[in-house]
Amino acid sequence: MTHPHDVQTAVLIAGAGPAGLAAASELAHHGIRSVVVEPRREVSYTRPRAKTTSARTMELLRRWGVADAVRRAAPLSHRWCRRVVFCGNLAGEAITEFQDVFGLGAAEHGLAAEAGQQVMQPVVEDVLREHLARTRLAELRLGERLRGFTEQPDGVSCDIIRTDGSAYRLVSEYLLGCDGSRSTVRDGIGATLHGSSAPRASLNAVIRAPGLRPAAGAALHYWVVGTDVPGVVGPLDHDGTWFVSLWDVGDSVGTERAVELIARLAGRPVAELGIEVLSTDPWTPRMMLADRFATERVFLVGESAHVNPPLGGHGFNTCVGDAVNIGWKMAAVLQGWAGAELLASYEVERRGVAELTLASAVRNLRASGPERATSAERIQQTKAEEFHSLGLVLGYSYAGSPVIAGDGEKDPPRHSVQNYAPTTVPGARLPHAWISPGHALYDDLGLGMTLLRPPDSDAEAVAAFAQRAAALGIPLTVLESPTGTRWTQDYLLVRPDQHIAWRGRDLEDADLSRLCGTSRRGGPPTGSAAAGTSSEKT
Repeated sequence: MTHPHDVQTAVLIAGAGPAGLAAASELAHHGIRSVVVEPRREVSYTRPRAKTTSARTMELLRRWGVADAVRRAAPLSHRWCRRVVFCGNLAGEAITEFQDVFGLGAAEHGLAAEAGQQVMQPVVEDVLREHLARTRLAELRLGERLRGFTEQPDGVSCDIIRTDGSAYRLVSEYLLGCDGSRSTVRDGIGATLHGSSAPRASLNAVIRAPGLRPAAGAALHYWVVGTDVPGVVGPLDHDGTWFVSLWDVGDSVGTERAVELIARLAGRPVAELGIEVLSTDPWTPRMMLADRFATERVFLVGESAHVNPPLGGHGFNTCVGDAVNIGWKMAAVLQGWAGAELLASYEVERRGVAELTLASAVRNLRASGPERATSAERIQQTKAEEFHSLGLVLGYSYAGSPVIAGDGEKDPPRHSVQNYAPTTVPGARLPHAWISPGHALYDDLGLGMTLLRPPDSDAEAVAAFAQRAAALGIPLTVLESPTGTRWTQDYLLVRPDQHIAWRGRDLEDADLSRLCGTSRRGGPPTGSAAAGTSSEKT
């Protein structure tokens, strides 16, 4: 299928938003090169988009060594404020409030290795762009976009067009469609988004208003419920830059009208506020899910596969979760220690997460609509899961996936959206544990599979298991389970994404071929980048 002048790469990523940058970062984490095409040359800070980076996403950023860089770049520290206020308008006192929101205290509570972080999406994108440049494994081709592609049995022939109108062909082994809700890649595989949209548009704005001082004191969000057009206002920094969301205002709101509505939220005359509008961005809440996520060589990642309202702050984070899931699996296949069945598990695993996320976002949207609560009691009843959602953020599970081994537990624990309880049921995220101050168990997991063994485990059985992994070409790290954890009686086999693939008392029960998506037996594959490696850490 290739031609003499074709450019070739292992993975082409269409789009360098959160999904594309995360996918390239995950591939680079495993030593896999990629090419990323992206029309935008620069990231726009006047359209902040997502503002919540969840505790789980921060754990994933920690794997790439960039969590601290995101925190340093964020204008608001995660320790500065953890409060959301509901009020009639910004000039009035709080009707009610929510404390310790968005998982900002998750690390302090021992539930996660990282706390959540309130930070504008462009900040995270710039940190990831800089990170990828340092890895030298991802080539960002800015000012370029995917025009179309043809999938063949041995690769994907992609047509790339530059902003000057010139074009070229790039042949890749795999294509990741990280190109958003208007995805060229989704259209190319014949997939369709299904769902619904709100009847009227809302409006996001970024303003400069240094004199704006809400009466309720410092907060991350001020939800104004006492005006005819409700909205949300929140600081983007400590220098007077604010985001504003105005609900259900229609498509034709101009700047002058937007300023009037913002003044109503503030409860003060326009002349007193001195508002400078930096940007306006109409948007329509959509609740949509693609009818398929993938073919054999082409995969939809992020908003090309699912679109949900931003209430709860899960959209951006779900995109990153998609990217990590497909990224490590694709790396494993390219390195030769996993098979096509592992790639096929991507849709099974991530569709379930998208469905849960959509359902929560829809509930949050309904609670913000025309029938919104205005009393403290009803606000607490209807809005709690929007600000307290660690059960969804940390508790989603891949149980039922063809590459997850059930262990006979018929009804794995189900977390509510709000509440998370650590569990080692296969499919769940490995519970976080500190080894020493600042040193998490996650930091010691390998790039392939990791076996956590009980302190009193059978050394011969562990050695035999390691030999079996080596014979299959599966990179294996062996760790002793930390003392004080509740799972020290079981062996746990943990995937590179920190989810548990298998647990049991007898290592002979672990079917490595199934867990890695291949029925291969025998020696390591030719050319495997990590075949037959194992290490023991204590």
